Amino acid sequence: MRSFVRIIIPCLTVLCLAIPVLGQDTSRSAAVQLKADSIPLQREDIYPYASLQQLLKGNAAGVYIQEPSGEPGSVGSIFLRGTAIPFLSSKDIYEAQPTVILDGIPLIMDHPFTFDIQSFDYNHLGPATNLLSAIDLNNIATVEVVKDFGRAAIYGPRAANGGVILITTKAPVTGRRKISFNTYFGIVQRPGIFTTNAKFENDFRQKFYDKYATTEQQQTYPLYLRDSTNSAYYGPSNWTDLYYKNKPVYGVNASLSSGTDRANFMFAAGNQRSSNSADNTRMDRYNAMFEINMVPLHNFTVSAMISASRLERKRNTWLRDRFAEMQYLPDLSNPLAPNKQLYGQYLHEYTKSFDDNKTNEVSGYFKLNVTIADDFHFNSNFGFDYNEGVRDVFYPSTLLETVNYLSNYFGYNQRVYFNNTLTYHHKGLTIEGGEVFQSDYNRYNYAYAYKGPNDLIRINLLYSDNTQSNYLSPKSFNHALIFSFMDKQRHRLLSFYGRMAYNYNDKLDFSVLMRADGSSSAQPDNWWMYSPTFTAGLNLKNTWLKDYNNINNLRLHASWGRVGRLLPDDRFGEGPQYTSDLSFSNNPVRFSYNGFPGISRAYSSGYIGYGITWPYTDQLDIGADASFLSNRINASLDVYNKIDNNMILGVPFSAEYGYTSQFKNGMKVRNQGIDLSVQASVLPRNSKLQWVPGINLNYNRNTLLALPGGLQQLVVGDKLLQVGHSIDQYWVLQNEGIYNRDSDIPVNHTTGKQLNYKGIPILAGDPRWKDLNNDNIIDDKDKTLKGHVMPVVSGGFSNDIYWRGFTLGVSFYYALGRKIMNAEMANHFDFINREGKIDMSAVKEITFWSKAGNYDKYPVYNPWSTVDAYRTDQDLFLENGSFLKLRNLSLQYDLSRAKWWKRKYALTKFIVYATASNLFTITPYTGGDPELTDYNGFDTGYGLPIPKTYTIGLKMDL
Repeated sequence: MRSFVRIIIPCLTVLCLAIPVLGQDTSRSAAVQLKADSIPLQREDIYPYASLQQLLKGNAAGVYIQEPSGEPGSVGSIFLRGTAIPFLSSKDIYEAQPTVILDGIPLIMDHPFTFDIQSFDYNHLGPATNLLSAIDLNNIATVEVVKDFGRAAIYGPRAANGGVILITTKAPVTGRRKISFNTYFGIVQRPGIFTTNAKFENDFRQKFYDKYATTEQQQTYPLYLRDSTNSAYYGPSNWTDLYYKNKPVYGVNASLSSGTDRANFMFAAGNQRSSNSADNTRMDRYNAMFEINMVPLHNFTVSAMISASRLERKRNTWLRDRFAEMQYLPDLSNPLAPNKQLYGQYLHEYTKSFDDNKTNEVSGYFKLNVTIADDFHFNSNFGFDYNEGVRDVFYPSTLLETVNYLSNYFGYNQRVYFNNTLTYHHKGLTIEGGEVFQSDYNRYNYAYAYKGPNDLIRINLLYSDNTQSNYLSPKSFNHALIFSFMDKQRHRLLSFYGRMAYNYNDKLDFSVLMRADGSSSAQPDNWWMYSPTFTAGLNLKNTWLKDYNNINNLRLHASWGRVGRLLPDDRFGEGPQYTSDLSFSNNPVRFSYNGFPGISRAYSSGYIGYGITWPYTDQLDIGADASFLSNRINASLDVYNKIDNNMILGVPFSAEYGYTSQFKNGMKVRNQGIDLSVQASVLPRNSKLQWVPGINLNYNRNTLLALPGGLQQLVVGDKLLQVGHSIDQYWVLQNEGIYNRDSDIPVNHTTGKQLNYKGIPILAGDPRWKDLNNDNIIDDKDKTLKGHVMPVVSGGFSNDIYWRGFTLGVSFYYALGRKIMNAEMANHFDFINREGKIDMSAVKEITFWSKAGNYDKYPVYNPWSTVDAYRTDQDLFLENGSFLKLRNLSLQYDLSRAKWWKRKYALTKFIVYATASNLFTITPYTGGDPELTDYNGFDTGYGLPIPKTYTIGLKMDL
C-alpha cells in the first residue's frame, strides 16, 4: 500500500496546484447516444462486472471475448473481427489485442517479454493481473468499438488489431450539483461437482489393465491406488467442502459533480470485491478519479483528469502454477488425497506461505482547446498511463521436500504521449492536421531463491560489524541458490497526419486521410510508414427517400484504409542479432554468467537480419445504418475484407549454426466477415409496457494467403500453417476406431511391411488412424486441418421490458462454429504416461478427484502403446464447442418515477435492483464450461469456473 501512496500523493499534489488553470472541453455531452457499436452504461453498470472484457462480452458486434478462467483478475483476451496472428505461443496473444483509449489516453498493457525467461508459459511473470480491471465501469458513459478504418485509421498503428475501443467517462454536470451513489452486495454460488475417489479411479483403470497389462505392468500399479484399505484415497471424497464455497461480492461507488459553464468538476471513488467460489480466489479494487474543466478566457478551455486504481489479487493454489513459478518439481508419485481432513492439513501448511499480488495504475491528461477564429480550432493534449505490478512469493520447506522458496517481481509499463491538432471547419468542409508523439517503456526486475536459512527468515542477513570490510554485505544463505533477472523494452512513435472531409447538405460525404508513422522499433532504412484512408457516404433518406415516412434514416457508407502494424519487440530496430540461451538454471535464457557476458547456441528467439519492413493492414468496409418506423427499429450492417500484409514470422533457418528460426516478412492473412446489430421497440411508444429486443452477431473467417519466402506450408511446433486454410485450425490425425486384432492391421503387399506410426509398428489395441496418402505409414502427412479455435459466428441478444418504473433485462451470449480440444479428458485416459514422472504432465490437482465427463464414449486403447494412443493431436478429443449462455437476468425498479416519491424526496433517481449472472449454458460439449479454453482452444481443466452470481443493490442521484 505504501508504494501506491507514494504514487498518488505527488500526482494529487501537482493536480491541486494546477487547479486554477485546468479544465475540460465542455462541449462533450454527458448524454449517452446509442450507436451501432456503442454500449451505454446506465443499464450495464448494475451488473457486478470486474473488467472491460466482461462488459463487452456479447454486447458489441464483431467483438469476441476469450476467458480462459473465471478467476478474478485473470487476463482475458479481446478480439475484434477475428485474428490475423497465429497463436504459436502465449506471447502472440498480447500482440493480437486491440488498443483501449480512455478519454483520449491510449492505455498501455503488459509486455510479454518475461516469457523469455520462463520455462512454462502458463502465466505471465508477476501478478499477471488484468490491467483493464482497473477501470471502474461506474464512471464510464459509453464504450464504443470502432472497427471501420474510416474512423479508426486516425489512430494509426494502434488500430491494427481490428480497430480501437473508445471509453468516454461521464462528464461533470453544469448549473447544479449532482451526487451519485451505487452499491451492491451478493454472493457467488458454489457449483455442484461429481467427486471421485481411488475406488472410482481404480474401476476406471481396471478395464485397461485387464485387457492389456503384462505381469510387469501389473506390478507397477500406482501405490496410492493399490491399497483399498487406505482411507486417505479410498475413503470419502469430500474435498469440495474446502475448495468450493459460497463467497461474498460487493461494490460501492460515489461521485460528486458540480459547476458552471466556466468551471466544473467531478470526483469519484469506489471499491469492489470480485470473488470466485473456487479455491478462495478474489480481487479487490480501490479507485479514485478527479476531473476538472475551466474556461478562464472566452474560446479557451483547459481540462485535466487523473485516475488511480489499486488491485489486490488473491490467486489460485494450483500445484502446476506453484511448480512453474519455482521451476522445481518434487516427487509426484502420490497426489493430494480427496479426504477432507488430509486436504485440510495440506491447506494449513499452505497458509504458512504467502503470495501477494498488487497492481497500481495511474493515468491522466492535460488538454488545451483554443478557438483561434470562428473556423479555426487548436487542441493540445498531454497524457500518460503508468501501471506497476509487484508479486512477493514465499513457500515454506514443508511444501517442497524441505526446500523453501522465495521470489520477488517488480515490473512497470509507462506510456507518455503528446499530440496537437489544428482544425479548420467551414460549412461542410473540414481540414485537419496533427502530430502525435508516444513513448513507451516496459521494465521488470525478478529474482528467486531456494534454501533460505529457515522458514522464518525470508530476507538476506547482513554482516553488521562496521570494522570489517564486508560490512553490510549479504551473508551466505548456507549454499542458497539465488537467481536474478531484469529486462526492458523501449519504443517511440512519431506520427503526422492530415485529413480533409466534406459533407454536402447531409446527403453526400467523403474524406481523405494521409498518415505518416515513424517507429523506433523499425529498422533505420524503413523507419517510416505512409498510409492513406478514403471514405464515402450517401444518405439515401435525404436524397431519394424523403417522402418515405417509415424510413427515418438510411445511410450507405464505404471505406478503404491502410494502417501500419508496430513491430512487437524493440530488437527489430537494431538489425542483425540474436538472443543467446545460457541455461545455467532452469530458465531458458540467461544473458551472462556471474556478471560476465557470454555467447551460446541455440538462439531460440530467432535471428533478425536486415530488410525487415513494416507489416500493414488493409481493410475494405461497406455498410449501412438504418432507422425505421419513427426510430423504433435501428439496424447497422457492415461487410468487411481485412488483409494483413507483410507480417513477420519465425521461419526455420540454419539449424546447423544453432539458430532455430529467422524472422522474415511475407505472411499474409485475410479476415472476411459481417457485423450486424439490430434493436427494436416492439410496442407502441404510448404504451405503458415497452419491449425492446436486440441482437448482434459477427460472422468471421480467416484465410492464410501467403507465407514468407513463397512457402506453401510451415510447421511450427504442433501447428501447421498452410496457404489457403485458416490459421486457427487444429492439426490432427483422423480417428476411425480401434484395431482389435493384429490381423486387422493393413500390410503393404509390395513391401510386406505392416502399417506403422513413424516407424513404430501399430499393434492390436492401437487407434485406427486414417492413412490419407495410402503409403502405409501414419505420420504428419496424414494429419489434416479441422475445426476452428475462434468461433465462426458469435454475439449476443437481449430483451428489455419496461413497465411502470420496472425494468426486466435478459441477455444471452453465444458462440457457434468453434471446436474444443478436450485435453482434460485426453490426459485422464493417458494415465500411464502421466503417472509418477518428475514432469509437469504428472501433476495432479485436487480437482483430479472429479469426473471430467462421459468416459464410456471413448474406445479402450492400449495405454502402454508406444504410439501414444491417447495423444491430443487426433480428432478423438475434438468436440463441438458451440454454446448459448444466459449471461444476465436483472430486475430493477425506479422509485423516483412514482408521484408520491417526487412529492416527498429530493432524489432525482432511486433505483433498487437484483441481478443474476451465468445461470445456465446450453452446449453439446461434454467437458466443463465451453468458454474456459486456452489460446489454442485446449480445455485443460485448469480454468476456474465462471460462477453463478446473485446481487442486490441500489443506485441514487441527488
